[in-house]
Amino acid sequence: MNAPQTMQKTLLDSLVYLDKDFAADRYEVWSGESAHTRITRLQGRKAGASVLPFSAEVSAQETRAYPVSTLHMLAALWPELAEQPAVNVSEYAERSASEFGWVQGTLSTFQVRSKTQRDGQDVVTAQSSHFQLRGLEHGRYIDLITTPDYFASGFNALLPLQMTLLAKFALPVCMYMRLLPARDHAENWIAVPLVIVESRPALLRDIAALF
Repeated sequence: MNAPQTMQKTLLDSLVYLDKDFAADRYEVWSGESAHTRITRLQGRKAGASVLPFSAEVSAQETRAYPVSTLHMLAALWPELAEQPAVNVSEYAERSASEFGWVQGTLSTFQVRSKTQRDGQDVVTAQSSHFQLRGLEHGRYIDLITTPDYFASGFNALLPLQMTLLAKFALPVCMYMRLLPARDHAENWIAVPLVIVESRPALLRDIAALF
């Protein structure tokens, strides 16, 4: 097995989440190779859908095709990606521009419930589940805006299991993210994960910013 194949296997064994659009865009910039692209014009709306003000009800869908997989792209991009800086979450300020970078912590799940009192009893009026990065300095958390299709097989199924089977989930990870100038009601920052890998020595040693 040659070096590129070894890297692909290491990433495959460690990969938790990969934003495929990010990988494709970054690969196009890195390689200089443009994908075969098709733009499809969509018009109209579904029955019963509301019309937004100033909406033309017309959109365009871009479909891109590469001769390589996103795993191949990530392996090719890894040396450059691993050299990116870390994000100092404790120094990030509101009204800042969004910030790209690495952070290390524990991936977990979190559930929020809104309750109200009816006839002397608590009634759940709304609830949501999301992934969260914990174990940062000063006990900070980061709420993650994720896309189900970007998770490695099985991980996204953990969210609905919070209601029944799941008692605890804590996975040490390294995450390359886009930190947003947005907070939840508990003052935790909100971020879009781009790459999440398990914190394994074979990958950790490449990410100098985390040491």
